[in-house]
Amino acid sequence: MMAIQTAPGVTQRMLPNGHLELSCRATRRQVECEPVAAAMWIALKQHNGDVDRAADVLAALWETDPEDTRYDIVALAGSLCSLGLLTEV
Repeated sequence: MMAIQTAPGVTQRMLPNGHLELSCRATRRQVECEPVAAAMWIALKQHNGDVDRAADVLAALWETDPEDTRYDIVALAGSLCSLGLLTEV
């Protein structure tokens, strides 16, 4: 099971267009996530960073294969980890 958590100093803000803005005070990095990535972020937050649970919920909502959805969440998490916005626990 892969689990992630928000890195220290990261704030989040939903934008009117459905995008999610992530900012880190420590690194001064800012990322704008499109609505699908925003939904993945929200699912991860709702499930305390549990990638498997988040993927299962989104796959059911989106009527997609859970493994494909998990792959997409892991890819997003990896990108955000490399930017210092998430950390793996």
